[in-house]
Amino acid sequence: MFLKVVLPLLLCLFVFLLMSSVALEDTGFIYNGFRGDKVSLDGEAQIIPNGLLMLTYQYKRQLGHAFYPYPLHFKNLPDGNVFTFSTTFVFGILPKFQNFYGHGIAFVITPSRALPGARPTQYLGMFNESNNGNLSNHVVAVELDTIKNSEFSGINYNHVGIDINGLTSVSFAQVSYAIDQSDNRKNLSLVTGKPIQVWIEYNGVEGQMNVTLTPIDVSKPHIPLLSYSRNLSPFMEDSMYVGFSSSTVSFSTSHYVLGWSFKMNGPAKKLTISQLPKLPRLGPKKQSKSESGWAFAPIPKRYLPVPEKEKEKEKRTLTRDRILRFRMIEFWG
Repeated sequence: MFLKVVLPLLLCLFVFLLMSSVALEDTGFIYNGFRGDKVSLDGEAQIIPNGLLMLTYQYKRQLGHAFYPYPLHFKNLPDGNVFTFSTTFVFGILPKFQNFYGHGIAFVITPSRALPGARPTQYLGMFNESNNGNLSNHVVAVELDTIKNSEFSGINYNHVGIDINGLTSVSFAQVSYAIDQSDNRKNLSLVTGKPIQVWIEYNGVEGQMNVTLTPIDVSKPHIPLLSYSRNLSPFMEDSMYVGFSSSTVSFSTSHYVLGWSFKMNGPAKKLTISQLPKLPRLGPKKQSKSESGWAFAPIPKRYLPVPEKEKEKEKRTLTRDRILRFRMIEFWG
């Protein structure tokens, strides 16, 4: 009698757990622009009217976070290994003044949407001087960095790095993309004011992460920019959040995400490029009498237009007082 009652219950429980596991393993989402979509925002991050996710605007020493609002199950319960996952997104970085910019964007996998004590500037809104490098962080990130920071062994002012628990990248490279099967490469600047697409793919069986970047109008190459072999399971918890972190330094820079797709145990769905919002113009444009004179529209109402005279004054000040220190920006930024 006992077995007749218990066995069906155990069977039902097993089926329920199996179905739940499968559902979690197949988690995925896609944002072709962020119009009306749920995203958890923090700091300076906000969604502007045309559907752009703006992580930072043109203010100094700011940070912004944007996360998918729900935690994702990243580990296989029986063996504790991290699932295969992939993501792709399109971003744009627009400096207020040419050759004066920083700091960058990072795709982040973290146990919490809150990043306690996170600082802007060289910490990219992810860490601070006390917790950078701590094993207890359980943070995995891919940084798109526009500053050469000797403190964290940055290689130049235009690089991509894979970070585990800190900002000293475990794998990094100058930004470029393969143009043929022989791995001949073309350099790519992160700060062009034009959209760039990124693919991040982790193979949970082989323990390998690949990172690839191209201009938005170039197909994904077969050869990635970075290919890093390491089992991420010891560095990640069962339940994690995915999203973006960004920060600025002493120079004003806007960081945007145009679209984003993520998939657990499979390739992320392709973004529909034609549906993505447009980036603001980089730099001044010719104006008609009816135009407001602000080149970075649309912008949130709380950000007021800056008169041309003030912009020119700030530019002259930057040039006179800071250009000699520009190459040391990672030290004082």
